[in-house]
Amino acid sequence: MCPGFQSNSRPAPPVVAPIERNGIRYEQDMQSYDHGGDQPGGYLTAIDVKTGERLWMVKVYEVSDQSESGVDSIGIYFKSMALIPGRDALEIEDETGRRFIFDLINKTSDQVSETLIDTLGPIKIPQ
Repeated sequence: MCPGFQSNSRPAPPVVAPIERNGIRYEQDMQSYDHGGDQPGGYLTAIDVKTGERLWMVKVYEVSDQSESGVDSIGIYFKSMALIPGRDALEIEDETGRRFIFDLINKTSDQVSETLIDTLGPIKIPQ
């Protein structure tokens, strides 16, 4: 089990099916620490379908490190992943609702939406 994968207070991450395109399978890397990753979640990996060889692993988004405040980072994993029609790109949504467009050619990620909490602004608590 990788660090932050599951605890008593965190359910298992959503199951997100891999996507195959042009002989390459793209999938969330659930063992990123084993392959040089530095955070729980947020990594996409490419695998050659014929050989099973890992071609690359790229961080799609940052997961904030809470360790300095004494809290284990529980990870933020993919909620969904879909190929964008007519483009060499994936749309990836994380568990917090942020959406990213990942360019499969340039291996770059652009955030296209914030989390629901980010867009609401400050929350007013009734007195």
